[in-house]
Amino acid sequence: MSKKEILGDDWSDYDNRKKKKGDANFFACSEIWEENFLVDKILKFHDELSEDEIRTAISDCCDKNMGNNPREEFVGCVMDRLGID
Repeated sequence: MSKKEILGDDWSDYDNRKKKKGDANFFACSEIWEENFLVDKILKFHDELSEDEIRTAISDCCDKNMGNNPREEFVGCVMDRLGID
């Protein structure tokens, strides 16, 4: 499944939780729950990947883009790191 399909999946739980503390359109690398949400979302569609692979890709993208990152760009970075278009 592509980045576009993952972004098009239901993110309402994320959006609702994020609205309490910030802008749901941005991914905060400092929030472990956000990392866990993205790991689970990717594993839902790519069970051939390991959790460690996904967490490493997320970490690499966080290192590259410190702070809050636009969700679409950040997910794109992670998917690129995982070799998924």
